[in-house]
Amino acid sequence: MTKHLAVNVDVDSLALYYGIHGLDTRQATEAAWDIGVVRFLELFDTLKLRATFFVVASDLEREGPRARAKELVAAGHELASHTWSHPYDLIRKSRAEIVDEIQRAEEMIGTLRGSPVAGFRAPGYNINDTVLDVLVERGYTYDSSLFPCPPYYLARALVIGSMAIRGRMSQSIVGDWKAALGSRRPRRIQTPSGGSIMEYPMCVLPALRFPIIGTSLTMMGILGTRLVKPMMEGLSFINLEFHAIDLLDSSDPVGKALAGLQSDLRVSYVSKRMLFYDFLESCAANATNSTLEELASRSV
Repeated sequence: MTKHLAVNVDVDSLALYYGIHGLDTRQATEAAWDIGVVRFLELFDTLKLRATFFVVASDLEREGPRARAKELVAAGHELASHTWSHPYDLIRKSRAEIVDEIQRAEEMIGTLRGSPVAGFRAPGYNINDTVLDVLVERGYTYDSSLFPCPPYYLARALVIGSMAIRGRMSQSIVGDWKAALGSRRPRRIQTPSGGSIMEYPMCVLPALRFPIIGTSLTMMGILGTRLVKPMMEGLSFINLEFHAIDLLDSSDPVGKALAGLQSDLRVSYVSKRMLFYDFLESCAANATNSTLEELASRSV
């Protein structure tokens, strides 16, 4: 059995996390780009892995994020689209607004890549037929937005509901529950317009569909991930997703308010780096590592 390992990082700025928790976004720093991305770049270089970085293109208007993005390209990683402004309610917008979000992002990212953008991930994993149709029309070769994970959708609904009860409004939305029951495997999706696009879902375990992403690995710790490793060996395809914040901790300039609300920030960077290194090394054993763009190009 040929095993494939795709590793990707969503570069969500701290302002987005402030918005999720109903905090003042003006207090957010650039730590996700200036520290988190740099740490992931070093980690992947040590492991000799090539990854896909899903970036919010409006960030690239600023000098620091633009410089980091150029470093990613120079190191052989893929830049893919995470929309222009990361609207969690993208699926609720008009077709014209969806086109604008996708087109503006691809123009900015394509300039830095030096080639057309191939891949897309929707904010909050919220995707629908309209978005997929737009991607096909604009020549994208793949989408990686589906997270077939009922526990995640339940947890998100509980958090948003709890915040509403306390009078704090999150910028996030629950989204479509049907996505939680979708296929765990890569497949070609047919869109209403008659086109098709490759879909690469986020990694979950069989049966219980427990999420295998940076946040869950952090919360499991070294003992938990050791229990998971044998289950990963039976997977022919692993699409392992991280976020830039996953390699930050409360000693970094993240803000006390956010550190108090994000439990994973209370785990030290050193501990998380060791954990991620160990888990990635295990997943990479006897597996072929490719960017999602490379995988999709072989599926055309």
